[in-house]
Amino acid sequence: MRDPQRIQKVLELLDEIWIRYPDMRFNQLIYNLQRDYSHKNGGVGEIREVEKDGFARVGFDLFNLEDDQFINYLKSVAENGF
Repeated sequence: MRDPQRIQKVLELLDEIWIRYPDMRFNQLIYNLQRDYSHKNGGVGEIREVEKDGFARVGFDLFNLEDDQFINYLKSVAENGF
């Protein structure tokens, strides 16, 4: 079983980061965190699709990322920013 204390830690770190970037909407913050994590970790989870008109959509799927890895990343962002 995963440590339930990780939930509070993630929420505290998100709170700390969001306060640092108060103009971001919540989903914008989450997207930017996923994008930044992916870019700093070799593109893990990046999904890129190109539409018929050539428009590229980029998203991030971090479904399999373990919470402790993301917590370490969030600590870094809380201390140093994006």
